[in-house]
Amino acid sequence: MTTIHAVKTGTIRIRPSHRAGNMSLPLWRRRLAIFLDRQWTEPLPIYTYLIEHDEGLILLDSGESARSSKPGWFPWWSPFFQLALDIHVEPDDEIGPRLRSMGIDPGKDLRMLVLSHLHHDHADGLSYFHGVDILVSKQNYQASRGLKGALLGANPSKFPSWFEPRQAELTGPAASSFDHTLPLTSDGSVFAVPTPGHMPGHMSVVVRTPAVSYFLAGDATYDEQLLKERIVDGLSGDLRVSVDTLDRIAAFACSEPTVLLPAHDPLAEQRLEERITLTDPSA
Repeated sequence: MTTIHAVKTGTIRIRPSHRAGNMSLPLWRRRLAIFLDRQWTEPLPIYTYLIEHDEGLILLDSGESARSSKPGWFPWWSPFFQLALDIHVEPDDEIGPRLRSMGIDPGKDLRMLVLSHLHHDHADGLSYFHGVDILVSKQNYQASRGLKGALLGANPSKFPSWFEPRQAELTGPAASSFDHTLPLTSDGSVFAVPTPGHMPGHMSVVVRTPAVSYFLAGDATYDEQLLKERIVDGLSGDLRVSVDTLDRIAAFACSEPTVLLPAHDPLAEQRLEERITLTDPSA
């Protein structure tokens, strides 16, 4: 039996124009709007997802660090990190303590850590996973390094010195609306799919069970309603790519009952517990 746990690692507030960009504007205007926006969203959860499978434990993303609110954690020169984020993570909210509270040793008990992408709130918890098999897409790893990575919202200066993940290329068999996948278990019930747009090389994880499939979306969309309305976030570099990803997720959910679980959706945990699918009329 496969079980999924939503593991919350603190909260984050972002600018409304970051959460949902004005898609009529060019990229530079959409990104400028984030820095000019003086409003905040409600506190959004920072979810990681733990998959209990017969072949072992698989974790999607490592969450944020409690040190993210301390001076010097993020580049001082970046207006994005200095003006557009409001992060609240206590030491006990970090992924290491959260997993230990579940009886799991993060450095020993995981079969694999999969990173949807290397933005700070998905990768700043890496320090707990020395020795674990860590997987990220080759394209996202290359996009997240150095100055380029920091400009895109990653925090490469805080990657552990030992961080050398497996760089995956998704060349596996098609699954419904996705032309290629990357199997993560030998039975094929857990696999990664390419969901670029929010960041180059972004990928999501699908978990198929006899009852429903679970689509662990990372930041492919910030919440279910935005996906339904085909609204892209303000950071996404290419609207065509981002909308295509949203359409592929929606098409996947039409082909099989699917529970959508983004990283920052306040309703994700309820949908997980109640198995509310994306096409459920009551959703």
